Amino acid sequence: MAASVRLCDICEARDVTVFATDWCPECEQGLCESCKSYHSASKLSKTHETIPFESFDKLPAAVKEIKNDCPDHEARFEYYCSQHEVPCCVECMKTTHAECRDLTPMHKVVEHYKTSNALSDFEQTLSDVLNNLDSLLKCRYDNISLLANEKDRRLKEISDTKRKVIAHLDNLEIKLKTEVEMLQGENVHAIEETIKEFELLKTDVVKMQEEAHIIRQYASDFQLFIAFRDLEHTVKDLETDMHLLIKQDSAKQISISFSPTVVQSIETVLPSLGFVNVITKESNIKLVNQREKQAQLSAIATPCIDKIQLKTLLQNIKLPSGNKTDLVIYDNCFLSNGRLAFTDKLNKRLIVLKDNGEHEKDIPLSFMPNAIAVISETQAAVSDCSGNAITVIGIESARVHYSFQMNGTIFALSFRKGRFLILVDGIGFCITDIEGNVINKIPYSYTDILFAMLLTDRIYFSHWRSNRVVCCDLKGIDIHEFKDKKLKAPIGVACIDKNVIFITGFKSKNICALSSTGDELKELYCNSNLRRIRAVSYYPGKQQLLVSTEDGKVFLFEVSF
Repeated sequence: MAASVRLCDICEARDVTVFATDWCPECEQGLCESCKSYHSASKLSKTHETIPFESFDKLPAAVKEIKNDCPDHEARFEYYCSQHEVPCCVECMKTTHAECRDLTPMHKVVEHYKTSNALSDFEQTLSDVLNNLDSLLKCRYDNISLLANEKDRRLKEISDTKRKVIAHLDNLEIKLKTEVEMLQGENVHAIEETIKEFELLKTDVVKMQEEAHIIRQYASDFQLFIAFRDLEHTVKDLETDMHLLIKQDSAKQISISFSPTVVQSIETVLPSLGFVNVITKESNIKLVNQREKQAQLSAIATPCIDKIQLKTLLQNIKLPSGNKTDLVIYDNCFLSNGRLAFTDKLNKRLIVLKDNGEHEKDIPLSFMPNAIAVISETQAAVSDCSGNAITVIGIESARVHYSFQMNGTIFALSFRKGRFLILVDGIGFCITDIEGNVINKIPYSYTDILFAMLLTDRIYFSHWRSNRVVCCDLKGIDIHEFKDKKLKAPIGVACIDKNVIFITGFKSKNICALSSTGDELKELYCNSNLRRIRAVSYYPGKQQLLVSTEDGKVFLFEVSF
């Protein structure tokens, strides 16, 4: 295809007609040779990487249409929202993404993306899908050859059987031969239809592989990132379609057999010479998936536990007393803007502190609160100490938004990525959606679990009576457990996406970091003021760790990895 002809945007603005030779993805402008020289010398644009128009024309149309500015507010995309998987400008952050907590500066998201593992994994996925389709197509063609060979063998067996019986069974012979021909034809047709579907998938993958190569070479970092996010979803759909085809009967191995029924005495009247059957068995093709192999060979990247350090921001802050002099603080959490919240059982309230530790307000409750879990910037879920209800409360309005009940007393409560993890007496762990609809029930019978967290497809919790931290799968089967003399009566558990578990030692008066694999532990902080330490929470936005004691002492740390 010939390169498209475009005028230099800068010259055109000055009513000068000059053809553009290069394209700047950052400025989204065509440049002639002269303007390109000024562009590369300008302080604002000298770091921009331009590409020749002949290279720009090779990009897919959808990639060319990716813009650096927000179409709703005409402002530059400055952040990326991981929750919604879209870029956003400063105005979007105030409106559509006002409650989103996982916003990352766009320049950090796209830098080094061309050399990132995510891009390599995507290209490996395309290669794997292409190899798998080649294997499947070869298997289907081989099956056609097998059917042709077996047809000849089976027809010969039928003829051999026929010669042993009397002439009046010729009609049965013809019937059986016809049946073989029909079955062979039907199944070959079915296989050919499957081949067509695999060929279509292969064509899509080859095209996508070519586009991916071109995009990686010529697209800007921002275009590359956005385009590949869309392509990743498409590849997942292709993989799903491929696996669905494999599960269908038409993708299974097919052959034809013949079972003669001739008895010893050929004078006996026979209803049939035998039976022709189609034998279907699962294919022995092993699909290639290099990503899974790599995941099995090496665990998900986990920060070096030895390098984790805590820097004290607040220590030994005493929570304000309420109607009752004593405090019983069971749980804590981070709210928006780094504010802190605590459940006060005896005074039936939530205590809210500013990020500097100053008391902001109390939120009165009609029940004794146990656990608290932040749902959004404006909502938190609170469980009843002795009941089976979870109440969702507006942090600013202090009003109850809604509540739902479980079929038993609630021991532990946490919320991550749109799902509640709830430990219910007599049932075990329950995973629910935000409205309390049960998605999965996981039997687990221990009663000394006060905190539990869900990290990907595993649950982490502590048994404070037996001094151990346990990881189980979503069937309730223990994967591994950890015990160490440094950690006595572990209670509080907080998980982060970096595969690190923070744990509080109720009797050892310390804070520890444990790898998600359960094979490495480091004591991060130990102090006599941590007497009866209980709850722990982590705030990824500021990399802060919050811990509190049952009698109302608060400690806040900055975490470095």
